Amino acid sequence: MKRWLVLIVLLLGISSLQAQSRIIYFKATALGDSVRLNFTISSGTACAGYNVLKGSDSLNLNPVYVYPGICGNNSSNESYAYTDFSPNKTTPNFYRILIPPGDYSNMLRVDVAASFSDMIIFPQPTEDLLNIKFLNKSYFYYEMKIYDRFGRKMGETNGNSSDRITVNVSGLPIGLYAFMIIDINGNAYRGKFLKTNSN
Repeated sequence: MKRWLVLIVLLLGISSLQAQSRIIYFKATALGDSVRLNFTISSGTACAGYNVLKGSDSLNLNPVYVYPGICGNNSSNESYAYTDFSPNKTTPNFYRILIPPGDYSNMLRVDVAASFSDMIIFPQPTEDLLNIKFLNKSYFYYEMKIYDRFGRKMGETNGNSSDRITVNVSGLPIGLYAFMIIDINGNAYRGKFLKTNSN
């Protein structure tokens, strides 16, 4: 009888270990009109991709991105990032990460403001020069970072603005980008732009 009891306790312990998610860290950050997701998959057997799930309520989430490659690492944790450039602006955004077939992260909610009236970003789309004009601010020191759709930093610059900040983005591949500008007082300004090629 004691052997059976020990065996049952061991089996319950093993099944509870298997039920733990490999997604050990998950954070969502609102970046003005985009949302950056960062998550970490614990070391262990490689997984066959992951899905980023999103919905306007906590019950109906759909895939917005499917990573088709191999994820995870046998010897160390691996971190990943994804940027949602089209979050809902009038309803909450709910996010989860799924490692198929059934390993889910916790669910996160992000509310994104609908108004970005404090700056004008032009031209949209741009081929070479991007201009950012602040309606109530000029002549200040800034640091700017540019990120691609997957949250990878693609460029950075700094300087003193005049009535606008002008950045040469001609070296960037075609695509949608987010940027973050921080002024000398630590105030953050975020936006996005579409880069195209000249014909």
